[in-house]
Amino acid sequence: MRKKQLEIFLSNLKEMEDPDMFEEQYTTPGDIAAEIVLFAYHRGDIEGKTIIDLGAGTGRLGIASLLLGAKKVYFVEKDRRAIEILNDNLETLTLKSNQILGEYEIKDGDVLNVLLRGDTIVQNPPFGTKKRNMDTKFLKKAFEIGDVVYSLHKKGNYDFIRNVALENNFELVEKESFNFPIKAMFQVHKKRKVLIEVELYRFMRCYDGSERRD
Repeated sequence: MRKKQLEIFLSNLKEMEDPDMFEEQYTTPGDIAAEIVLFAYHRGDIEGKTIIDLGAGTGRLGIASLLLGAKKVYFVEKDRRAIEILNDNLETLTLKSNQILGEYEIKDGDVLNVLLRGDTIVQNPPFGTKKRNMDTKFLKKAFEIGDVVYSLHKKGNYDFIRNVALENNFELVEKESFNFPIKAMFQVHKKRKVLIEVELYRFMRCYDGSERRD
């Protein structure tokens, strides 16, 4: 699937109608979701792999992974409203995709309690502005259950996040920058849309005291 096709498909999927500000339920835009998963795909971390979409929400990262050849995708989400929309989006995927897709499974529960194992973790975790350190907790869980991790974070935390990775036997090997648009969804928002500078980090597990390289 070409990049533009992927962007359009993801952008047309359903979003949360009444997102929870305290949970920082900001839908990953279709173009950014496509960029993230294509970034991982070109590094050999999607096709034929078991993917875990942590805090999947309505499923754009995991669905993009299926469209790019993932063997299986686990969608981990605790919000029942999000899961309902995720199910609708997966039905749309099944009906509209003209290719053979891998398996998928929805895990209903808290990300921090999940017991899974995957090749690649993809996540757009809470930025930690409402629940302190929630971004770090998501990251540590990702390190626990995967070998390669792609995680989106607010710009300005590079050194801290790199140190968290090293403490968990991972190395931060690459990063990409994005302007993440957040629509005015809550009363505290004064503008129709704001752009937040974010960075996508790629982490790899270290083996035998040395970094694994592609």
